[in-house]
This record gives sequence, structure tokens and C-alpha cells, in this order.
Amino acid sequence: MLRILIAGAVAALIALSAVAPLAAQQTKPESGPESGPEAGPAEGKNAPPRQEARATRPPEDPAKLEAQSRQAYADGKYLPFYIANLKLHKLYPHVPSYMINLVRASALLEKANTAYHYMHMMQQQGLSFDFNSTEDTLNIRGTQAYDYMNNLLVEANAPAGEGTVAVTLPGPPQDYGALAWDASRERMLVGTIREGKLLAVAEDGTTEVLLQAGDDNGLWSITGLAVDADHARLWISSSASPAFDRFSAADLNRAALFEFDLGTLELIGHSYVPVDALQHRLGGVAVTRDGDIYVIDTVTPIVYRKVPGKDRLEAFVASEQLVRFSDLAVTPDNSRLFVADPVKGVFLVDPKVQEATMLGGPETLNLAGIEGIDYADGKLFVVQGGITPQRLMRLHLDATGSAAAEVGPMAVALEPFDWPRQAAIRGGDLYYFANQGAGSADAGAIIMRTALDAGGSIQPPDLEQLKRALQQPSQQ
Repeated sequence: MLRILIAGAVAALIALSAVAPLAAQQTKPESGPESGPEAGPAEGKNAPPRQEARATRPPEDPAKLEAQSRQAYADGKYLPFYIANLKLHKLYPHVPSYMINLVRASALLEKANTAYHYMHMMQQQGLSFDFNSTEDTLNIRGTQAYDYMNNLLVEANAPAGEGTVAVTLPGPPQDYGALAWDASRERMLVGTIREGKLLAVAEDGTTEVLLQAGDDNGLWSITGLAVDADHARLWISSSASPAFDRFSAADLNRAALFEFDLGTLELIGHSYVPVDALQHRLGGVAVTRDGDIYVIDTVTPIVYRKVPGKDRLEAFVASEQLVRFSDLAVTPDNSRLFVADPVKGVFLVDPKVQEATMLGGPETLNLAGIEGIDYADGKLFVVQGGITPQRLMRLHLDATGSAAAEVGPMAVALEPFDWPRQAAIRGGDLYYFANQGAGSADAGAIIMRTALDAGGSIQPPDLEQLKRALQQPSQQ
């Protein structure tokens, strides 16, 4: 179980973050060694009580390991290259680039079976990479095992599943920062970054401006939305950043949660993130049946909470072992809070007993690159825009709600996909931004929908064929 910081104890994380910023990037491997997070917190900082008296080595610094990996590769020292990536893989087992580097390093060291092991691991997790694209694998090619597994890895990036374009909005895809379904209006609500507009989007793609950032409401960029129909409330998280066209340097890192009447859109109140030396950017918002509100900080990984009857936004939970947050979801009864970390996976919090861990699941489950998450009827729906293949996955939770008992791909590598993110459930469909990685405004921002029951379970490869392939003569 992760060591978590609840409420007042979050100050310890804030103090740590002030001297050790948490940053994460999902990058595509190229010919040289690549990495997932450029910097991040190391695990193992808190040994069990019985080990406290022992002398222990300090935790590995991921940024230092990354530098060692790059230098070792550049110097042609492939064993140190392998060791650095093995340590990084142990720190961040979901990050595909470390597994890719382990295959490459093993091939350069002429350890074919080790390379095949990590290729098989990637295939089992539904990941895709063509190892023929790098000359580093020349030493292990030409065997049935290599060809069989590499073909499977390439085929994993073939389009599969279901997804249709719902609407296309004008302008740069990156300008749209939040998404939610409003049943009272029968419209999808969309928030923008540059002008801080709240748009109601009809099925035919027409839009109506419901709100816009201004002196009357104090909004900046709209970075998170939640509709609380039971209490007739609209919750908007908003952050000041240079991307906002009315940005003032005096507002840098300011962020707040805004409460509006859902029907009249009258501003009821706002709760600001405390002003300090840290970077802040609020993101996804989630609401429970009883009106508890949760909102994430996407830069400094903290979950804030606002409880009914209180005006204050409190730092509720964090962990020094996490990297950054991208989205969150909560069960209606407030028994489980799911927070997506694109590097570490899904951070699972029990708000009632104030315990947390990482979401469990089978070894074949890879939860890297999650950019959107939502919950319904015992299932988690995740949008993995930061890995290859880009995909939507359905996780059937077990009876405890703490692990994925069954995993099903809903949509994989569909043609419009270019860094899909966000997730909003409307009836029997999941809506999401499909192309937020697009660099041009010409295509517009595509909102797609996929049925919640789309796709099926992951099918393993032919084990007998794989066994025969591995039994073929190969380099050791």
C-alpha cells in the first residue's frame, strides 16, 4: 500500500515538491534511448518498521537513471544501458519506453531470450512497437520467435473496436480543456482554454456560449467540469496560465473551483487553491451523490476536496510516489476515488477510511498514458492517449472495487485518434476528445463516442504457436 498524505499532512508533499518538482512526459521511442518520465518521485522511501534500523541505500533518482541510460547508449556501453532501464522499469513498470529499451539493450548484448521475454511482456499488455525500425535488434532477428512476436506487436496497432465522430468543433483541438454531459440541457458542455468559454454543444455540432471568463465571474481557462443534477449545481475548475488570452503575470499559478447554479448559471461561490511557491493547474472534477466535490491538481499531484456546507477547498490526498494527475472519477456513494497518473497507473483512494493504493489487476494490464477516466456500474473506462496503441479500455472491477478482474478493449488506434483524452459518460456511450495531439486548427476538435459495451475481452496469442517459436534455435 502506498504511503499517502491526508488533509493536513499534504503539507509534507508540498514542502518536498518545492525542492523536487514532479514532471512526466510520455514520448515515442526513436533510434536512441527514450524514457517515460524525465523526473519523478522514487518509490521505497518508507521502509517497513522492522527494517528501520538497517542501513539502506537511498532510492534511485529517475532523472539520474535517465541520464545514465542516454550516456551509456551514446558510449556504446550496453550493459549499463540495460541496467539503467531495468531500474527505471522497476520504478515505472507501466511505461512502455523502458520495456522497449530493455529489448534493444538485450539485443545489443546478444541476449536473445531476454529480449524475447520483454517483447512477450509488451505483447501481453497490448502494446505496439516495430522492432524492425531500429538497427539495435539486428542481433536477434531471423528467428521464428522474433518474427512471431514482432508481428504481433506491429498488429497491435491495427484499428479495432468501435467509435464514431459525434461532433467536430472549430479551432485548435488543444483549446478544448474540459468535457461533461448536462442532462438538464441535453447538451454536452465543453470548456475552452484561450477564452475561458463554457459551450453547450448540440448533436448537430452547433454551440451556445453559456459563460465566458470575465471580471464578473473571475474565471480563467476552463480546465474541468462536473454537473451535479441532484443539487442543481455546475462545478468548474479554472486555472490561470499563459494560454489564457487575458492572462496577467500576477495571476500565474492561481486556480480555483467555481460553483454555479446549474439552471440560471448564477455564480454562487468560489474556492481558491492556496497561493504558494508551487505550480498549480486544476483539472478534472468529480462529484458524489451526497455532494462531495473532488478536483485534481495536474501539476503538483494533489487531490482537493470540498465538502457540502464548507467554502474552503482543502488538500485532501496525495502521495510522494506519484508523478502527475490527468483525470479522476468517483463512485456515487463516495466509497472509491480513482485518480489517473499517466506514468504510475490508477491511484485508488477510499475516502471513508482514508486509505490508498494503486489499482490492481492481471499482469497483462498496462495502465500507462491514461488521459481520461470515468466510472459507471462497477466499471472503469479509461482513455489511454499517451501510449501506442492509443486506446479506450473497459475495466470490470472485482467485488472489492480495488482491482480489475476483467479487461476489455473498446476502441484501438482508430483513424481520428491523435492523443485522445477526457472521458464523459452519456447514457450508454463514452464521449471523449479524439485528436488533442493535432497541431493544426484546420481539422477542428473531434469529439467521438464509443458504446460502453463495445469490444470484448483481450484474446491471448496462440500459446502453442508461441511455445514452438520459442523452442526454435536462438541466441542466448
